[in-house]
Amino acid sequence: MGRKKTDGEAVDVTAPGATLIEKGELYRIDNFTGFAADQIDATEVDRSVALDVSQAVWKVKVPVGTCATRGMYVKWTAAGGATFQKSSTDLLDDTSTRTLNSIGKVEEVRNSAGYAAIKLLVV
Repeated sequence: MGRKKTDGEAVDVTAPGATLIEKGELYRIDNFTGFAADQIDATEVDRSVALDVSQAVWKVKVPVGTCATRGMYVKWTAAGGATFQKSSTDLLDDTSTRTLNSIGKVEEVRNSAGYAAIKLLVV
C-alpha cells in the first residue's frame, strides 16, 4: 500500500560545501530549482536545506539587466550543465514565450536594489 510522503511543496537537497545559502533566494541544487527555506553559512557542516518548489511568488536578487519586463520568462545560464546556480548571478531573461529552459516568470520587474518578483514554473 502506498502513502503520501510529502505535500510536494518542498524538496530536500544537499548544498555544496563552503557555500552560503541565503534564505528566500532562488537556487538550483542537485538539479532541483526552488527558494531556500533556511540559511546555511559557508562554514556549517550540515548542508541539508529544503527548497520551496510551490507556485508562490518570491522577491529575489537578480543580475543587472535581468527581469526588466513583467511577464518575461527567466532561465538558468547553464540549462543542463551546472548543478549549483543562484538567482543573483546565474539568472537570464528567456523570451516572452515559455521555452523548455524557462524556470520562472517575472511578476514584478527588477527594482533599484536588484530584486525582482519571480513565480517558479518548474522544479
